[in-house]
Amino acid sequence: MAAQSISSPPALVDRTALRVNQATIILLLLLAFAADYLWLLAFVAAVMALGTISPALALFQRLYRDVLRPLGLLRPDFHQEDPAPHRFAQGMGAAVLIAATLALWFGAHLLGWALALLVVALAAVNLLFGFCAGCFIFFQLQRLGRWK
Repeated sequence: MAAQSISSPPALVDRTALRVNQATIILLLLLAFAADYLWLLAFVAAVMALGTISPALALFQRLYRDVLRPLGLLRPDFHQEDPAPHRFAQGMGAAVLIAATLALWFGAHLLGWALALLVVALAAVNLLFGFCAGCFIFFQLQRLGRWK
């Protein structure tokens, strides 16, 4: 009898954690833009980058898991799916925010805030309409065999 390949089921992804992450990113970046806080933009970029490297370091999602959910303010919304596309999207957002931070640091204010507001717009599209542009790019790269 031939050995069968046993694949593990997809991980459980709590979409409420993703939505809290997106909402927090949007709010903090809009505050950074309105107050011209480069430090806040850099903070959001760092949180997103660290959360991409290690999900345990995803501070905005931890806010949900460690505070909002235990208080009963939000309920989990678990789905069996691969978390990789979401992490890829967060990494793309972090890279754009790092570029925005550097642009602002070196005096290219229009470019810096345009990049930051692009992340706001894409996070808002995901939050409001459920379309994740970074996930779409991940799947297209995977389909082309460029990303596994």
